[in-house]
Amino acid sequence: MNSTPLERVSGTAALLAPVLLLVSTVAFFTLGGGIGVGAVAGVTLVFAMIMFAIALVGLARQAEPAAPRAAAAITAVGLAGTAGGVGFGIDSIQAQLFGTPGLDEASLAGVIALRVPGLLFPLSMIALAVLLGVTGRAPRALAATLAVAAALFPVARIGGLMPVGIASDLLFIAAMGALGLGLLRGTSHPAQQDHREAVAA
Repeated sequence: MNSTPLERVSGTAALLAPVLLLVSTVAFFTLGGGIGVGAVAGVTLVFAMIMFAIALVGLARQAEPAAPRAAAAITAVGLAGTAGGVGFGIDSIQAQLFGTPGLDEASLAGVIALRVPGLLFPLSMIALAVLLGVTGRAPRALAATLAVAAALFPVARIGGLMPVGIASDLLFIAAMGALGLGLLRGTSHPAQQDHREAVAA
């Protein structure tokens, strides 16, 4: 089955996003001052989140025929979450360049602008995993891998735990890589209509 232009773009983004995220994680701990402080890591994180946003649009669309409302909600929340990730990346750059604390550590405005949307990223990825699994757009094991990766994401970032961060990123690479290849090959065709009743659309 031939892939559409959106599937090809989203599939490519799905392959790139977790790899860039892994590079960012390693850079935070090797070239920066830990999570939240690092110019190279921050730049890489910005582009990782852009790729996640593009990938999320294509992946959520795969489940749209079976669960249109859920797909729309996850897309909206996920894009807000990736915007928060971009904000964290930019904040990390200025934290190292100017030696200032992160905005989320300096003011309530920073907390609202960064942490609130930032937390939406792992939540939306967990929701996406559930959606893909329930609608049959991804094998249950693959969906579970994506969910675990997303669940570990905030644990690693909030706790500043490099091993957990790398584990999360590697799981993202495995899950998003498989999903991305499916999009590129055109094998992730829309879910069948008979799944509609199984999902709270």
